[in-house]
Amino acid sequence: MIRRRLRSVAPSPILQDMAGSPFDISALYRAPVTVCSSQGIGRYRATLASRDRLVLDLDDVPERAVRPEVGDLVSVGCADPSGWLTGDVRVIEKRPDRLVTTSPELQMAQRRAAHRVAVAMPVVVEVEDGGEVLSVAGQTIDVSALGFSAQVAPASIPEGEAVQARLTLPNGHEVEGMVDVVAGGSVIRARWTAVPERSRDRIVGVINQVQASRLRRD
Repeated sequence: MIRRRLRSVAPSPILQDMAGSPFDISALYRAPVTVCSSQGIGRYRATLASRDRLVLDLDDVPERAVRPEVGDLVSVGCADPSGWLTGDVRVIEKRPDRLVTTSPELQMAQRRAAHRVAVAMPVVVEVEDGGEVLSVAGQTIDVSALGFSAQVAPASIPEGEAVQARLTLPNGHEVEGMVDVVAGGSVIRARWTAVPERSRDRIVGVINQVQASRLRRD
């Protein structure tokens, strides 16, 4: 896929996070952006970041493109040295390898303490093998709002991989997002890089329930 190098449009608005710190929308130019929609999660790259629109080119295999309809509301996220920038945008144009959206009002995602608890939950990790996307099933060893450890044997996932993961929580809810594999092998440690805030809230809820249950037994 050929990508044209586009310049960000000036002047760019200065946006405010929840704490009042300024964010310049042009900072998204050429940045990797994760798009979360009801149709799935995809990795894109911003090739235009302006006052009125955001142009996102697919930065992954075509099978992982999200498929929202024009008019749908989706969430976008981007890593920042201070945390995770996130915002909601509306799709105004779509192609198989490109999305054009309204310009986001960026906010800094709330940071949480990384309380980690031992709990077994089903997990499915999607990995690429020779251009094919394979679903690897496993079970978590422990989880936190920032990531999880999981047993995926007999498969082995290399360290440094960026993959899509799906956890099934005890209440039946599924949490899906992108993770970086920070320790590879048949037992992996993964760190969330893109997951909807409501999904993090659900993980924190499970952690709190597990801790409360263990305190009652002690």
